[in-house]
Amino acid sequence: MPDSNRSNGVPRDATEARILETAGHVFSETGFQAAKVRDICARAGVNLAAVNYHFGDKLGLYNEVLRYAACAAGAAAFDGVLAGRTPEAKLRAFVLSLLQQMYGEDRPAWPVRLMTHELAQPTPAFDGVVEQVMRPKHEAIRKLVGGVIRRPADDRQTRLCAQSIMGQIIVYAHGREVLKRLWPDLRFTPETLEEIAGHIAAFSYAALKSIARRNAAAKLKRKQTAR
Repeated sequence: MPDSNRSNGVPRDATEARILETAGHVFSETGFQAAKVRDICARAGVNLAAVNYHFGDKLGLYNEVLRYAACAAGAAAFDGVLAGRTPEAKLRAFVLSLLQQMYGEDRPAWPVRLMTHELAQPTPAFDGVVEQVMRPKHEAIRKLVGGVIRRPADDRQTRLCAQSIMGQIIVYAHGREVLKRLWPDLRFTPETLEEIAGHIAAFSYAALKSIARRNAAAKLKRKQTAR
């Protein structure tokens, strides 16, 4: 269920929870601009004043719904200290956590649809979501990648590698309709998510190690040339 109480992650009451859940479906179907507060209230079975009372206005409501969607259905706060003893294990844990947030058995489908709308037509709420939800994940994966290829987290090569890893994850969300047609037998069971996470981690880690070796060879060659 969506999170509206910023202090403890629990909706203040059943009415607020119902508005958030209903608004998520409406916003994901129409986008922010086309959605009507009166339609959300009618579907939620509440009066118009309820949105103003709980969220202030339409944008306030959307802010909360979008924050929930960006977390991919209410996952716990992201822990930048990734689980795992080795870089590859940490990478696998990172990938699996994002896949589970998108496709866990108890996750609704509308958050991915809503984020697709938002990415195509960003609203004023988007910058806040990037800072609160997306940036911590991006910084964690850049730090991990930089440690493997021995480059700073802000290095251009580090960023390119991190984006390549994120692209492998995101394709399963925003390419869902394409995958249904190209791979109709694919089902996102817990076992399949484990398999996908293992593949992305192994595939990416092998590439990162190759880049690390290439960087080390180039560094050695520069030293020898400078003598």
